[in-house]
Amino acid sequence: MPVNYAQLERSQGQFAADYAAWQAEQAAQAGILKSLLDGAAANPELLRQAIEDAEQQLTNLYLAKPTNEPILTHKPLPRAPQSYTLIAADGSQVVPSRHRALQFGVINVGLIKAHIGSGAPPEISVETELLTLNQIMGDEGTLIGEDEVALLRDLAERKLLRQAVAPEDREPVITLTDGPLGVFFRPSSQGDRGHEMQQKVQREMSEIDEELRQRGVVTAGYIDKPGSALLSHMLAVFQCKQQGLPLDANDRKLSLSDRFILQDILLVPGERSAIFEAITRNPRKPANSTPVGFFYLNVSSEANDPCLIRLEFPLWVSENPALVDILHAVIYTEAQVLDSHPYPYLLHRAHELAVVKRIEADEIEVMLQSQIDPETRARQQRSNKDYLKGLS
Repeated sequence: MPVNYAQLERSQGQFAADYAAWQAEQAAQAGILKSLLDGAAANPELLRQAIEDAEQQLTNLYLAKPTNEPILTHKPLPRAPQSYTLIAADGSQVVPSRHRALQFGVINVGLIKAHIGSGAPPEISVETELLTLNQIMGDEGTLIGEDEVALLRDLAERKLLRQAVAPEDREPVITLTDGPLGVFFRPSSQGDRGHEMQQKVQREMSEIDEELRQRGVVTAGYIDKPGSALLSHMLAVFQCKQQGLPLDANDRKLSLSDRFILQDILLVPGERSAIFEAITRNPRKPANSTPVGFFYLNVSSEANDPCLIRLEFPLWVSENPALVDILHAVIYTEAQVLDSHPYPYLLHRAHELAVVKRIEADEIEVMLQSQIDPETRARQQRSNKDYLKGLS
């Protein structure tokens, strides 16, 4: 049966009213947070003390920590280098499903490497990994889910980037992935086994990060339309310190995506914000994670029409202003290739290479089944639910 549009029409007026109220509330929150941002900029010492106290007192922490730049910084676009190497990787996956006749998982990573300024065509590769049964079977024989496969995909992307870096590459060498650089920790992920997987992935990623650092490679994570409230949480801690309240007594309603706080500051195309350190702490997070820095960047080409993204990178990059300028210029330039909808072109191409379509997943299943003896294969059937969903 098709969608009941008559019912939707009866609800759309209330939805529009609720949405307008929500937008008004967000605008009010943005005003409060911008005032707090001005106050924190005028009193950087109190802000520093508030954050240091929070780091000592709170076990769960997720906020921005200023570096050596004033927090209201808006840096203009630097000149991009004439030659450099940019490598982008993105992954896709087939998540194991009990509804399939065969339980399997696949990670597919696309990579594209461009030697800017050389005139040489980009190098393209795709790596496809079939997960082992030991990898996909969780506690008590349950299958791992989307979060666990995403962890393995992120690690596969990082491994392929490391493999792609070569001594003859034109420097500087920049690698780019979609999303945050750090491992995303979800405490509910498959119990102890999920926690062990997160720990293992983080250790391997930290080793790769350190190896790339030793080779002078800048790794970056691109977050489009960011929803994180790192600055909101920083300002909430500042407000508590300012008012003499416990640092965890902040108003949780006063939380807004950072881009709404900064969009009136980064109005000029190509401008970036101050560099901040991302402080993330929870009891399950391993201590060996690589410190991450970030800035917000206006990738719009239109004045007074900002389009803010967050760019993450290892914190050591922030210690080299020239390297920060290169990263700033390269990412903005790359995003302008798709000028009507700014987004790094190579990252978009890597995604196109990596995506696994449903028909391809079905073909993989058939290929795997062909290697199983007929008697066993006859006992492996799709769930009736999945079969019926596939009927036209």
